[in-house]
Amino acid sequence: MANNAVSFKLQAEYSLFRRGVLYFVKKNKSIQTPGCMTYTLRGSVPHLIKDNLSLLPIELVHISLEHFLEQKDPSSFKYPHGIHKYINFEDELIYCDIRDPVKFSPISFNTDKYLSINTHGGVRQVTPDNWAEAIRIYRPDVVASMADAISDLGAKTKRITRSVDRTLTWLDDNLKKIQVLSDLEIPVFAPVMGHTDVGERARSATETAERDVQGFIVNMLGLEEEQLGDHVKASTDNLPKDKPRVGYGLASPESILVGVANGIDLFDGTYAYKVTEKGRAISFKFGEELKNAAESQNQPKTISLWDSQLAHTFEPIDTTCGCEACSRPHTKAYIHHLLNAHEMLGPILLMGHNIYQLDKFMACIRKSIENNQFKEDMQAFMKHYSHKKEVNGRDDHEDEMDDQSLGVHLKKKRTLLL
Repeated sequence: MANNAVSFKLQAEYSLFRRGVLYFVKKNKSIQTPGCMTYTLRGSVPHLIKDNLSLLPIELVHISLEHFLEQKDPSSFKYPHGIHKYINFEDELIYCDIRDPVKFSPISFNTDKYLSINTHGGVRQVTPDNWAEAIRIYRPDVVASMADAISDLGAKTKRITRSVDRTLTWLDDNLKKIQVLSDLEIPVFAPVMGHTDVGERARSATETAERDVQGFIVNMLGLEEEQLGDHVKASTDNLPKDKPRVGYGLASPESILVGVANGIDLFDGTYAYKVTEKGRAISFKFGEELKNAAESQNQPKTISLWDSQLAHTFEPIDTTCGCEACSRPHTKAYIHHLLNAHEMLGPILLMGHNIYQLDKFMACIRKSIENNQFKEDMQAFMKHYSHKKEVNGRDDHEDEMDDQSLGVHLKKKRTLLL
């Protein structure tokens, strides 16, 4: 049975926010909560290779089945040694779900028999049998059961009710199939649906909690940020306290804080990837570190390394950061040059920095909860920083000119010389 594969212990709890430890018995590894998983694309952390990852605090890796099921007979299904070895994450814990939380967008409709996914080979259908076959071959450390997620913000009540019912039906089917694989001892986390309907969220949570699962996934994908608080609470209020809760669609620092304030324990960790793709570096602080900052408001949470004003800024992104980019140190001017020249080292340094800083943010949240200061620290964070959506620094960027290039952009000049 998978019931004993994980254990969750609360170390501190004030109001709804909580500090805990998720322990994986088989691997003898612990995940501190609140925490973030590490997002991957097709089994790889974007921009990084294994040598880069060894310098980063990566413990729990999130993989999506839709990245691997682009063919009728995926090559990964022919590999006999499991997904850990296949994607070279033998020392890390792997969390496996079907959909990609970053690329969650409308695709073909779902039916009672299958779930539609968007793969590199086009739209595919995943049945409960396909799901069970993937789990049998991959053998992840924790798996999410199938969910009928809604991407349409204007979905009607009838569609939301059908989503909850269908997800519960799939859950029952998935649990029966995982029983057959009980020798693998894979814990199942169950999705809590309900979309924009608070009543359906409460019903979904209540009925899901009656099943023999080891954790829950509060699905907030497709919702506006201002809707998150009430909808997360409607779900977590009806879930048992002794099991972990994963939050989807809670990527930004603000939404992570809302999730923590309403009892979410693990987050998808996609924010590091999203800001890296915009050419931005995380600079925000939390808790004790923020108390040392100057008294000011509407400060940016990230720095755009595409900004031409940084071309002569010869200092690291963050002098207190221990990541590869900051500790060498690589200066803002150098990283700006790398982005401007379209060199692959630029995103490598940014991705490493952002993963490191997001992990540090979660560590500060855990310390804040332990000190019973989370509510005050959250208020200070919301007051200190701007909450406008970060723009992609590349959108308004033009490649800078080289004095020797006779007016030819650097990228074009380099191409001509090859």
